[in-house]
Amino acid sequence: MKIQYSDQKKVFNLHTEQIPYLSVDLLDRLGVPNLYSTRFRTFDAQRGEGEEGLRVVVMNHEDLAEAAPVVFENRDKLAHQLGSSIEHESITDQTHTNRVYVVTPEDLGPILRTEKPAHRRDIDGLVTDLPDVLLTAFGGDCPPVYIADPVRKTIGLVHAGWKGTLGKIPAEAIRRMSERFGSDPQDIYAAIGPGICVDCYEMGDEVYDQFSDQWGRSAADRIFRRYPSGKYHLDLREANRMTLLEAGVRADRIAVSNVCTMCNADIFYSYRAHRMQNEQTAMIVNRFGE
Repeated sequence: MKIQYSDQKKVFNLHTEQIPYLSVDLLDRLGVPNLYSTRFRTFDAQRGEGEEGLRVVVMNHEDLAEAAPVVFENRDKLAHQLGSSIEHESITDQTHTNRVYVVTPEDLGPILRTEKPAHRRDIDGLVTDLPDVLLTAFGGDCPPVYIADPVRKTIGLVHAGWKGTLGKIPAEAIRRMSERFGSDPQDIYAAIGPGICVDCYEMGDEVYDQFSDQWGRSAADRIFRRYPSGKYHLDLREANRMTLLEAGVRADRIAVSNVCTMCNADIFYSYRAHRMQNEQTAMIVNRFGE
């Protein structure tokens, strides 16, 4: 699987033994099970080829009765590769908010986004202190942000598209972890997962204006670049890194993705590349190595 990396840093580990996925090296070293899936159902590393078409969510064009069992089975298989199960899963809602929900035991188990109860809708971030709970998010080009506190044994996972990034959703997750579980941001490790890179992420001037209004002109100028086309491009990686630092996470405890989903649209589903037959899933389990 020839992934195009933007640099030579060791940010991810590639696993191809069963359903292929990437894991964050920083979290692996903490003993926290985590993954980011690809479009492949199988991959033979020796032959360098695999079977595409992994489905982890029901898309709008799919038949619900046919697709739901398939996506549940695939997510369960991925969960088992992390030593977990879909019975311990809680999912985000992917509506581009900055709302973060504290997971309870009643929230666990396989469910479709369309079936979520009202109090769990419009949620793009999850946090929990429940042992062995599996948090799951989805996306095409929007990066997930994984959060782990090995002291309080708590985790978080957020879907950070540009609107959630504007609303500083990683900081919101850390705030909820601090208020509910007593987490100290200095103890937290965080990783910005695969997503679209700044070279691929063209935005309108109105998006720059929103960041400038809410973050200030200086901060907006750090995360936007004006390209020769005259269009702004947004650096989601740097924006979320800045938010994590502002929230109190130490710089040496933040891993930043060097994998772009659009540059690697032959390996990942990508909305901007018009290759959204399905989505990726990001998963993290609230379990820490000794």
